Amino acid sequence: MTTNKKRFVLLIDPEDYEKFKKLAEEQNRTAGNLGVTIIKEYLKKHS
Repeated sequence: MTTNKKRFVLLIDPEDYEKFKKLAEEQNRTAGNLGVTIIKEYLKKHS
């Protein structure tokens, strides 16, 4: 299955990543899925 989605790489401090990963786990999400959700909400608010 092909997709037109683009890869987006972020580099963050390990401490921030661990906090982010914990938030994702609390919501039963992967860190990547939470990142996508946050970006979509931000774009919706600012578009």
